Amino acid sequence: MGTLHRSQVYIGEDQIRLLKLEARKENLSVSELIREAIQSFLTKKSKAINWDNDPLTKAVGKFKSDVKDASTHHDFYLYGKKKD
Repeated sequence: MGTLHRSQVYIGEDQIRLLKLEARKENLSVSELIREAIQSFLTKKSKAINWDNDPLTKAVGKFKSDVKDASTHHDFYLYGKKKD
């Protein structure tokens, strides 16, 4: 694990009581238990997005255009006019 950053989070009484109980069972600090829970959450979230099967990701690099200002004038190119 890299550098740790201090953060303040407000946790309900029931949540902190259960966290302390679980931390004691796992022989961990509450902070370590929270870090593990965050890592588990983030890992699940990143797996939920399967970029290899995303049709938009597959389209990247498949098209060529001489248009140099598409990022700033995309509404014009998509709709034929500036979007209000």
